[in-house]
Amino acid sequence: MRRFTWILALGCLVLIAFVTQAQAQSKEVTEAVTGALYVTTKALPLEEGRVRIHYDAVGIVLSDTGSGLFHQATAHVLGGFTVEKGTYSDDRGWGVLNLQNGDKVFYTQGGTGEMKPGGGPEGKITGTITGGTGKCAGIKGRTTFSRHSVRPAVEGIGQTVMKGTITYTLP
Repeated sequence: MRRFTWILALGCLVLIAFVTQAQAQSKEVTEAVTGALYVTTKALPLEEGRVRIHYDAVGIVLSDTGSGLFHQATAHVLGGFTVEKGTYSDDRGWGVLNLQNGDKVFYTQGGTGEMKPGGGPEGKITGTITGGTGKCAGIKGRTTFSRHSVRPAVEGIGQTVMKGTITYTLP
């Protein structure tokens, strides 16, 4: 009987250790989101058919489900790209997402696309989540977006809608 009790106790300890380890592992989460951005730009003409665009964008991110880590986060992105014959392939940006709880999530992004007459850039953007603060310290992940620029309501101010996903793992 004692032997059975020891085996049962040892089995319970192993089971508890396994469950604790399984719960400690982070799980990957994907959120479908939409972003609306207000964009100011500076254009630097280079040579015939080429122009360098630098942008400063601010806006809001909304989760398509109405909840999630990034729902109602504000975004600030600085970046730039070179347009040659109406297309670009070197978009690089650096940004921060300010979450509702005050934490920040940092990311880099790159993209390709084309400039639409009267509307601005259209294209695909992929990014890497590089870190965060508070409960998001150690966050890792990636982003994928389609960028669609619309005709601006005010001359000189760009307006862009981003549709895509944010996939992340918290430590």
